[in-house]
Amino acid sequence: MKRLEDLFIRSEKEFKFYQNLVDHVFDTNKELPQQVFRKTFDCFLFQEFDWALSDDILQTIKELSTVTQDREFLTAVLQPDPTKYYLKEFGYYNWLKANVNISSENYVNALWTHPKESIADDIITNSYIVVWLSHSLQWAIWADRDMEICVMGVVSTKDSVKNRLLKEGWKPMDYPVLANWLEGLLKDQNTFNDYYTQMLSHYASCYKR
Repeated sequence: MKRLEDLFIRSEKEFKFYQNLVDHVFDTNKELPQQVFRKTFDCFLFQEFDWALSDDILQTIKELSTVTQDREFLTAVLQPDPTKYYLKEFGYYNWLKANVNISSENYVNALWTHPKESIADDIITNSYIVVWLSHSLQWAIWADRDMEICVMGVVSTKDSVKNRLLKEGWKPMDYPVLANWLEGLLKDQNTFNDYYTQMLSHYASCYKR
């Protein structure tokens, strides 16, 4: 097992490689409720932000990897900026590359790993936009702390995988609880109506309740 510090990307060459993958999948100049995915996915599901930044997300990644045959996955913080802030301040990137078989304990400890200079700059504490993806590009996740939500886009997979994802707590956009949740965050009714309408437009799901 690598030291947890070694999971973080440190070389510019490796960072640019993964940055190209991120830019292929996501439009990082956009934010929810806009369409943040460049890549066309067939289905979208939703979860809580705090759920994603925990070991709970590992089971989802393992389920998807059984289909896509991915061996590694990337956890990448987009805000704060990985180069203008994190690299500049600490000398490495707040992006970590892990084997899909990483233990829950090691993954969570990696998320809590902070630069020696700043205990408040671990990924769990200091992250506003976080994404997850793998080399197969058959799935990707975008998480937004301010809206307390994460969106997973997937290419159509077997019904058995879909059902397991739903059992893990992923929900389609038209699930009533999500509307209530967003309405609670967006106090103004007009703001909520506009936000939710855009979300339904961009993230219609093929998963039926």
